[in-house]
Amino acid sequence: MIRSRILVPALVVLFSAQLSHAQNIFTTLPDSIDTARHYMFYIHDNVVHAGDVRPSHPEFGTYEYEEIVNRLSTEGFSVISYPREKGAHPYLYAQETAEQIRHLIAEGVPAAHISIVGAGSGGTIAILLCTILKNKDLNVVVLSTCTERYVAFWTQNDETLCGNVLSIYHADDKAGAPCRPFLEACSKSVVSQYREISLGGDSPIGFYYKDALDWVMPTILWSSGKYDLVRE
Repeated sequence: MIRSRILVPALVVLFSAQLSHAQNIFTTLPDSIDTARHYMFYIHDNVVHAGDVRPSHPEFGTYEYEEIVNRLSTEGFSVISYPREKGAHPYLYAQETAEQIRHLIAEGVPAAHISIVGAGSGGTIAILLCTILKNKDLNVVVLSTCTERYVAFWTQNDETLCGNVLSIYHADDKAGAPCRPFLEACSKSVVSQYREISLGGDSPIGFYYKDALDWVMPTILWSSGKYDLVRE
């Protein structure tokens, strides 16, 4: 059984107790692996940490981390997620999560039944995971992740997305940018297919702070392998 080496055990107990009513939420892999289930690794933005799972942003409002995880878990996924320690090294988190994904695959879970969802700066960890795993069958969703600075860093360091990739961003977010150029570059290696959704209108710039349908529904469909139902 693979256990978390990054999170303090007491925090695991506390977070597990807070979400005890949601049987499909885990801070590490469940003891019994059901190879027929879909597993989702949700990676929150850095604004969330173990000491504050409901931080507030002056423009985006409150990050409803627990509501998001609960919502995703009610859609047929076993969700693996926990609030990281403040300042936790992204490479260590990525290595640990990659080990868990490899364990699922070794136990017989198809890679196509495993999804990685990275929100905001959590998407940079998703890209580290992809760089480590290089698996063309995984489902990957990045939410408001591709800033110009991040893309330049990934390119310089040969980091890449992999698998079936969905990018969702907000057209009015001045700090963000479309992932398409980066996705096109990645598609030459281990990206099987990709799609990108640009939100606008009634969707707020910090859309990934809430469990809103504008990003939750396409994320669920994509992570379930129903790619054709996701429209740009």
